Amino acid sequence: MAKVGLKYPVYAILGENGTYSEGAVIAKAIKATVNAESNDVKLYADDGVAESDKSFKGGKVSLNVDDLASEVYATLMGHKYTAASGTAPVTPETVIANGNDIAPFVGVGFYGRVVRNSQPSYLAKWLHKAQFAEPNDETETKGDTLNYQTPTIEGDIFTDDNGDWKDQAEFKTEAEARSWLDKKAGITS
Repeated sequence: MAKVGLKYPVYAILGENGTYSEGAVIAKAIKATVNAESNDVKLYADDGVAESDKSFKGGKVSLNVDDLASEVYATLMGHKYTAASGTAPVTPETVIANGNDIAPFVGVGFYGRVVRNSQPSYLAKWLHKAQFAEPNDETETKGDTLNYQTPTIEGDIFTDDNGDWKDQAEFKTEAEARSWLDKKAGITS
């Protein structure tokens, strides 16, 4: 299988009852990386390996996107967001980040086009429980040529209460992949 695209990174807040709410699109996708970490434990008996554990113990997710709008940033990091007010007195859109803020657990997903045996399809992935950390904030001056700077958010992946950490499904059409993610995140048109 050859991966030839990435689209539609979405998230939803994971509630204590295991359901998702406030689903939304994060931004336009540039790159997504999921690194699963496995246990590596061996039980030795009679001078050899008698048992081995390679089960999932956690992971990391990294999403590079074209933009991280203030409201999405505040939601994913657990910060206070205030929308802009156009009425007098006019106030700008603001995010207040406090040292005591705790990023919520979220479900996060995306899909990409894949080609297998010259046939295109769409592979969608949903990570059941992730928690993002404050992203690096880098800005540089424009030199002789323009250099785009885009945000990357990184977080940890956990199992949910059932022990599940990821769902993935392959679809014949892009619309089906998007619909599956919308259902996972509770996004309605």
